[in-house]
Amino acid sequence: MNGEALLARIAQMQATAGASRPQDKPGNRQRPHQRRATVTTRIEPWLALIEKRCGLLAEDRRFIRLRLATRQHGDAMQLAEGYSTAWEQAAMQEQRAHVKNNAGRQAANRWLECHLKNNH
Repeated sequence: MNGEALLARIAQMQATAGASRPQDKPGNRQRPHQRRATVTTRIEPWLALIEKRCGLLAEDRRFIRLRLATRQHGDAMQLAEGYSTAWEQAAMQEQRAHVKNNAGRQAANRWLECHLKNNH
């Protein structure tokens, strides 16, 4: 097969491959692949519990995930409850509205670090 014949064959194969693909029409879409459970998805219930009560930032989520990833379900739920309680108490004690979230965040992070250090 010469060069021109080879190029023609490649072009024909590409055209055929494109024609056999389903068009982007309703009903022709493929279902997304199922993802395996990861540590992140495994601890999401605890983060959800905290997020219902506290205004978490992305770095808060990372901080909590790093500390809860290896915990048993019940232990992680207790830690999430304690974290939320520490946050709420510190925020309630802060008089300045614009500082409440930061006060809560700092107190909750300190509580979690202290609690984990004392229980190891």
